[in-house]
Amino acid sequence: MKKQIIITVIFFLVVAGAIKWGDIVNRYEIGILDFLRYSSPLTEEEKDYLSNNTVLYGIDVNDAPFAFVAEETGQNTGILVDYFNQLSITLEGDFQPVVAEGINVALRLKDGDTDSAIVKKTRLNEKVFLYTQPLYTERSKVLVEGDSDFDNLKDLSNLSIAVISGSSAHHAANEFFKEANNVRLVLTADLNESFYLFGTDEVDAIIGDEAKISYFLNSGIRSNRFKFLEEPILEEDVSMAVRPDQTMLFNILNKGILEMKRTNQYSHINSKWFGSFIPEIDDSTETGRGVNLFLLVMATVFALLIWVFTVRSQVNQRTMELAESREELRELVDSLRDGIIVTGGDGVIQVCNNSVLDFLGLNKDAVIGKKPEDIKELIPFLERAGGSIIYTKDDRDYLIYRRKLNQSSSNDLIFIDDYTDRHRVENLRSQESKMIAVGELSAGLAHEIRNPLGLIKSYLYILKKKISGEDETGTHAIKVMDDSADRINSLIENLLGFSRLSMEHSENVNLRQVVDSVISLEEPRFRKNQVKVEVNYDLPNGEILKLNSDVLKLCLVNLINNSLDALKESQKEEKSIHINIKDASGNLNIEFRDNGKGIDSENLETIFNPFYTTKDDGTGLGLYILQSEMRRIGGSISAESKEGEFMKFIISLPIEKEENHE
Repeated sequence: MKKQIIITVIFFLVVAGAIKWGDIVNRYEIGILDFLRYSSPLTEEEKDYLSNNTVLYGIDVNDAPFAFVAEETGQNTGILVDYFNQLSITLEGDFQPVVAEGINVALRLKDGDTDSAIVKKTRLNEKVFLYTQPLYTERSKVLVEGDSDFDNLKDLSNLSIAVISGSSAHHAANEFFKEANNVRLVLTADLNESFYLFGTDEVDAIIGDEAKISYFLNSGIRSNRFKFLEEPILEEDVSMAVRPDQTMLFNILNKGILEMKRTNQYSHINSKWFGSFIPEIDDSTETGRGVNLFLLVMATVFALLIWVFTVRSQVNQRTMELAESREELRELVDSLRDGIIVTGGDGVIQVCNNSVLDFLGLNKDAVIGKKPEDIKELIPFLERAGGSIIYTKDDRDYLIYRRKLNQSSSNDLIFIDDYTDRHRVENLRSQESKMIAVGELSAGLAHEIRNPLGLIKSYLYILKKKISGEDETGTHAIKVMDDSADRINSLIENLLGFSRLSMEHSENVNLRQVVDSVISLEEPRFRKNQVKVEVNYDLPNGEILKLNSDVLKLCLVNLINNSLDALKESQKEEKSIHINIKDASGNLNIEFRDNGKGIDSENLETIFNPFYTTKDDGTGLGLYILQSEMRRIGGSISAESKEGEFMKFIISLPIEKEENHE
């Protein structure tokens, strides 16, 4: 759109410039460069020239109405004299006439008797003088009766035309009518003779200078029963001539003439001399007003076009933004896991996202434009609308809501909430709450059990003293009971240890004892599933390390439980778990490996995601919680596997620096 506006601006400027250029050339008969040059004010040097010099201009005294001597006053007068008088006013200089006759006007200018003169522009004169822009245009036209049928030069035929012998009109008429149909030229000495022949019907028309004929008609006959044919047979520009060495005066005269044209002084002077029968005159003021009005209209149209382009650009921009916003909103709605259906006031579905189509197993054509009650796959969802009843479909849980889209709208919104993950989390939280309660109860029971267990140990000691060495059965029974009591006490110690998990701080712990306590708790399951457990230690700094034992226990318990579940389904003859523990570079590195069923590479990257599980009764949170705890304390856990062969976890647990304790 900006490109279109720029092109429009350039086009307007070019067209406006061309029109204005053409107007200047037509109105002032001058080129655009000369117009710009002569439109500038007089320089200080030019003003000094006019102040210190009287400009003498030569005129032909026998060229009425342009220049002649008035009989009643004996003063030089005429159109040209008035032109120069007005020029002296415009330029604020002193211009005085010098009279001569015919060719003498040019000769006196050449000899330096005058500074300027009205001299016709011929090829010879152009080599001798500099010519200003035209003062006026001399037109030779044909004058006929007002009721004549002739309107154009091409219509003239079978008539006689009077023309002054030797005049410019005479030479032009010879050339123009040499092939005309029966047009005869009658030569006369002056206009008086021409009009005499015209009045006595000896000729049918007169050819001559339009201005001179008009002046003759106004001053003598004063009749409006004549008319000029519009097309001239000759047009000659009348200009001022100066000598080539008078370049400053040349520029001064051009500036004054242009200013007179711009202020339309010529029309006022011509009206004075021609009265009611005014010849054709270029009215630069009216022409300029017309051109300026046209340019104003063009500028207005151009401004409207720019405004239209701008508004259209803004509308297009807003439309695109709206379309993009609607597309983004549609993509956002489609990306939601929850289903959204919007119905219109007529109950017909207008909008639905991709989740709805997935729930229903349908495409958009089967849903859009239909009422929800007419879609059988949607009816079970609608029957449970209200948000209080869970609807289970394909192992997914849903809550359904139906309400008005907003208070002022008649549209309905059906929202199908995929409640599955939250449902699992809520169940897990409920289970965790139960486990917490069980843990608290277990801790209390453990304390209660230890009291009678202490009594049992005491009385076993007494019984052991009472039985003699010869009673092998009694001795063996006492030993078995004593060992069982120790076993119960060990289990209670481990249970109490787990009930005190805090996961908040590091402490100095005996690493081997912590690991062995976890292994001993799981010993019955190892025996039951025939799993061999091997633990290797590489502890160059000793077994006492400062670390978060709670996270370590959580890690071992989770990994052991996962391995036991995997090995339980394994058909291998030898089932094993290998745990390699190494103190290295301020971290406790643990490599935990089993030879169970493993996992495929595609799912290996997702095992730490919440709710991902391969077990039917699993929650999918064990490894996620373990990874979260590792990250919280600055540790890490990663996994490697080969399906059907092994599963390996690599754990890095931070060790805080502190002196080792024996």
